[in-house]
Amino acid sequence: MLITEIKKVVSSSCQGLSPDAQLKDLRPDLCHTFVVSSRLRATGGAIRMRTYDTLTEDAFPACIWQAARATSAAPTFFPSILIDDDRYGDGGTGWNNPTKEAIAEVHNIWPTRSIGCVISIGTGLEEALQLNDKSEELSTFIDAILRKTSPKLSFQVAVAEYCVKCLTSCEITHREVADNPERIILDGNYFRLNVPQGMSKIGLDEWDKLEDMIALTKSYMTHPDLSKLKQKIAKLLQNPQIASLSSV
Repeated sequence: MLITEIKKVVSSSCQGLSPDAQLKDLRPDLCHTFVVSSRLRATGGAIRMRTYDTLTEDAFPACIWQAARATSAAPTFFPSILIDDDRYGDGGTGWNNPTKEAIAEVHNIWPTRSIGCVISIGTGLEEALQLNDKSEELSTFIDAILRKTSPKLSFQVAVAEYCVKCLTSCEITHREVADNPERIILDGNYFRLNVPQGMSKIGLDEWDKLEDMIALTKSYMTHPDLSKLKQKIAKLLQNPQIASLSSV
């Protein structure tokens, strides 16, 4: 069913595009795009599924729906997908915030060009959690009991743990980018937009709460404190060459 729905989105979003259209699209007027996935049973970093060729790699050989399916193969929700004898899953908790991947890709393709603007869009901040050295041990013990007594509850716990890890890893990446010793190349033109409250209470499987997510996002984006930030982002997007080294 998920594959069918993804194909419908591909067809409806891109007029005249086949549901099985290839990810590769080398038209010069298009934006370079990639999504991040992980190759299962293999070591190494993230897999960048590109729409374009680079000097060292061709565009990723797959359909658009296959790339979308690979990035949606979240543990406990959907199984991994087989593409050309390799099995792929979503970015896991390591690549849910691909900002560093994007910056590295830009430097690889255009090593002499400066970065005009980087916008990282989050999916909501997780409320503060207090963990101690026994937390992981206790979690494993509880999970073992729930698997035997209540499989449904065990699944819900696994989903909750996955969500927390995803949100936590995304913010860690944000801090690493913002605090990197080489951040001078991004000072004043790196922005992180992330709804601070409410999103963490909505589970990945709660599709029926889309209206709540929209309301929370609109409330965040229209807050007066964000006005100056939005103005600077808009100015940089209109003319990236004016990127300033001064922070907002």
